[in-house]
Amino acid sequence: MSIKDRLNTHRDLLRKIQHLERQLEDLREDLPLPTTIDLSRASVQGGEKSDHLPLKLHQIETISRELDSLYVLRDQEHDELWKTVHSLASVTEVFVLRSHHFSLQPREEIARQLFENEEDFKQRRKYYLSRVSQLRSRAIRKLCNAEQAKAKPRKAVQSI
Repeated sequence: MSIKDRLNTHRDLLRKIQHLERQLEDLREDLPLPTTIDLSRASVQGGEKSDHLPLKLHQIETISRELDSLYVLRDQEHDELWKTVHSLASVTEVFVLRSHHFSLQPREEIARQLFENEEDFKQRRKYYLSRVSQLRSRAIRKLCNAEQAKAKPRKAVQSI
């Protein structure tokens, strides 16, 4: 798998983790508070709504297990990708890749952080957004080239 594919897969994984964490948080917030048992006639005869607690607890357990396995996958790939990204010479390119693939920041936020101090930032917003895309593409191209260079065996130089 190429470095570009690995970075995109890592980003998708982080998004999925974020989504499941929000889902888990919502389920936990929805759990009913412990109350006393209502033994009134309506309750005993089935006059109240059914208890959804077992279903919610099962959903929480299922999502928690899935998150645990996703955390393992994330941790396995994270360190190697982090080192690879930080091998770039350009601090700006490292920043763009880190922000996009590790911090899940949108292009707009990255452009704002990089170019907000430019006098024409508001007027040329689209230009700066495309600049972020160019920086990201160039950084990935450099990493792909470095990856290919490592994979190619070097020919032995013969002395005459």
